[in-house]
Amino acid sequence: MAKERLFIIDAFAQIFRSYYALRNVDRGAAFGFTTTLKKMIESEKPEYLVVAFDTPGPTFRKEIDPNYKANRDAPPEDLNAQIPMIKELIQAFGVPMILKEGYEADDIIGTLAIEAAERGLQAVIVSGDKDLLQLVRGDDIVMFDPNKGVHYMGESEIPAYFGCKPDQIIDLLTIWGDSSDNVPGVPGVGEKGAKNLLEKYGTLENIYAHLDEITRKSYREGFEAVRDRISDIRTLVTIKTDLDLPFDLNAFRFTPPDKNALVNIFTKLNFHSLLDEDTRDLDKASHEYQTLDKLKSLEAWCAKVRKKGSLVFDIETTSLDPNTAQVVGMAMATEPHDAVYVPLRHRTNTPEWAQQAENQIRRLLSEKEVRKYAHNLKFDLSVLRCRGWELAGELHDTMAMSYLINPTGTKHGLDDVAEVRLGYKTIAFEEVCGSGADQLTFDQVAIDKATQYAAEDADICLQIRDVLEPEIKSLDLERVYQEIEQPLIPVLARMETRGIRIDTSFLKSMSQRLSRDILTLQSRIYDLAGQKFNIKSTKQLGTILFEKLGLPVMGKTTKTKSYSTSEATLEKLAALGYELPKELIHFRELTKLASTYVDKLPEMVHPQTGRVHSDFNQFVTATGRLSSNDPNLQNIPIRTELGREIRAAFVTEPDWSLIAADYSQIELRLLAHFSEDPTLIDGFMSGEDIHRRTASEVMGVARDAVDDDMRRAAKSINFGLIYGMGDFRLAQELGISRKEAKQYIETYFAKMPRVPEFIQKVIDQAREEGEVRTLYGRRRSLPEINSRNKNLQRQGERLAVNTLIQGSAAEVIKKAMIRFDRSAQEKGLEARLLLQVHDELVVECPNSQLDETIQLLRTAMEGAGSFRVPLTVDMGHAPNWKEAKS
Repeated sequence: MAKERLFIIDAFAQIFRSYYALRNVDRGAAFGFTTTLKKMIESEKPEYLVVAFDTPGPTFRKEIDPNYKANRDAPPEDLNAQIPMIKELIQAFGVPMILKEGYEADDIIGTLAIEAAERGLQAVIVSGDKDLLQLVRGDDIVMFDPNKGVHYMGESEIPAYFGCKPDQIIDLLTIWGDSSDNVPGVPGVGEKGAKNLLEKYGTLENIYAHLDEITRKSYREGFEAVRDRISDIRTLVTIKTDLDLPFDLNAFRFTPPDKNALVNIFTKLNFHSLLDEDTRDLDKASHEYQTLDKLKSLEAWCAKVRKKGSLVFDIETTSLDPNTAQVVGMAMATEPHDAVYVPLRHRTNTPEWAQQAENQIRRLLSEKEVRKYAHNLKFDLSVLRCRGWELAGELHDTMAMSYLINPTGTKHGLDDVAEVRLGYKTIAFEEVCGSGADQLTFDQVAIDKATQYAAEDADICLQIRDVLEPEIKSLDLERVYQEIEQPLIPVLARMETRGIRIDTSFLKSMSQRLSRDILTLQSRIYDLAGQKFNIKSTKQLGTILFEKLGLPVMGKTTKTKSYSTSEATLEKLAALGYELPKELIHFRELTKLASTYVDKLPEMVHPQTGRVHSDFNQFVTATGRLSSNDPNLQNIPIRTELGREIRAAFVTEPDWSLIAADYSQIELRLLAHFSEDPTLIDGFMSGEDIHRRTASEVMGVARDAVDDDMRRAAKSINFGLIYGMGDFRLAQELGISRKEAKQYIETYFAKMPRVPEFIQKVIDQAREEGEVRTLYGRRRSLPEINSRNKNLQRQGERLAVNTLIQGSAAEVIKKAMIRFDRSAQEKGLEARLLLQVHDELVVECPNSQLDETIQLLRTAMEGAGSFRVPLTVDMGHAPNWKEAKS
């Protein structure tokens, strides 16, 4: 008969793990701990369960060694704030908690585990802490790490895991020490040495008995150095198992918790995804999804919306292309679980009904007094505006809210957010329309089936709103939402529906020229290689370069361990004077330009508009920068003449002009503003070329003696150092020695001392708060910055500075877009904002309005913020993007 089990949870081991794993989730430690507890209860079904907590005061180990754990920082404030709610959650599960003054949770766990084993129970220690493995005994006391799946570690598995016998763990820990607890250990004896010594001598006591036999001098000296303290060190790492604790099996007996208590606390903390089939409030509530297909019922519902003053809506269409999509129907909700669907153009609808219903809905959407909410509002706006519908009043997007709360998350679609934030799985589109070649368009779906699908979307959007809107406020994200992301949505919708004209004949001519150049280059590569081969095959190329031609190997790929033929590798080889790598770089550039842009752009031209409609992604990058796809405008190369030539294919209508407006060094200007460095500020205030000035300061030459190479080097320094570039990388970038690069960095920081002070201040604040905030309060969690892994820590430091500078620059550009779009509409101009790429805006306007549009755009961009240095914009205009940019 199987033994009954007592599960003993190491509270803070799970809490800290959850905290750092879910730093970008509100109340992440509490959520992660509860998720782990709930899953463990469901999967393991423990007979007995208890949670062990550390005491907040000093323990007996501190009396033995005052330096014990003295190296530990205080827990982050936002973690401390979650401890009471975690204890409240544990209580809701009906699980007892134990802590004892003067002792650690490990000692409580040890005592309970021994007592349980002696009473014939199996003690299951729930932790990933290796120190607790010293308690494992046969199958009576085992370890269980819930974060590594269903796996129990017993005594027989310890040698393979720890590299020693179970009864040697305490001696091993004594020799090792524990840097995280500031326990010194034996100096000069590492992990491998400790295991070898214990394997040979068996115990720590025996090692000392045979110390003179140990041939390695550093080992002998290390053990002698701590001989007088070794007993104390051993006590520090030994878990006590004899505390005076109550052991009440009746209290430890686990019984299913009160479901109402769980519902209440999960709902209070917005842990909706933890509500399961038995407890989920959403599932228990009976929803009412109605089809509104009578005019009187629709009018009554619209009156209800007006009285409420807010509306959540979702449109159903025949396609995802706003320019061709027909509005099949609209779902609306005003209260949780109460939503309606208005069918408009299902194949069973009459034209008369469609017109009557549309008139009612269009009137409602145009009323300023009614706030409107949607998920992925940009799509709805694009479709409706292409159909001539106008939306007025406050427009809100729950996708924007989800993104701002968790900017490093990648899934902000309605289905994903519903599952994560509400614990609710929505009806999949394929369940309604099918998939593959037989997939129906939505107008073919039966109306009753369409109602359940569409109304659910509106209902879920409303419930997501009710969860996320308070979080936007509590996380102090209202300003960036209300002033940047929310008003930007209609601007982007207009940009996407307008698109930009493409000169396909120009691209066709360029494609023919590129094809000829690629064939010529291919022949040249074959000649240099001495044979024909598949140039695009990295395996064949590696063989040619490094085996046949004997070029120096620059590295191998991590996964396949084959020769690296990356662009960086080819550039290094080309720098050494090898001709073939140089031609290969050129070949890759030409083929990428041809396949990604020159041949692809004509295929993207919309047959109805004759324009390319790029999709601007507002909710993707963690810094807040926009990205784009179909086409990816950010990746159009600008460093080579061929890359710049592609921009000539972006054109405007006859008698219109394209205006290209590019912020001048906006990130460095923001650095000057944030750092308040007088040298940087003076450079920008005087209108000097900041890179030329930096070259003069760092390289110690007169400003009129700075040549182009010096300026180029200074540009790398200016932009590189604020993002954590070290001397090694700078040396590579500039082709100089590390010693010279180090001298450049030291001189730069000496000449502009406020810059390194600012960078350190940002890093220190991010480390203290676990996050960084931008100009408008955009929040990015940085769990990496407090990692024990130095590489991750340095990455977190770079991200802190990068996010503040780059994210603030992105906000300034977005603000400029909003200002220009609004001003152009107010003045009745035909000017249209078309593109946003990096720090640049592209606008088209009739030539008759050119001067006024240029002035309006300059005012919008240069007045997009108040800073210690002026924002300046470089502008040009022409019939195509390339000439406008020149």
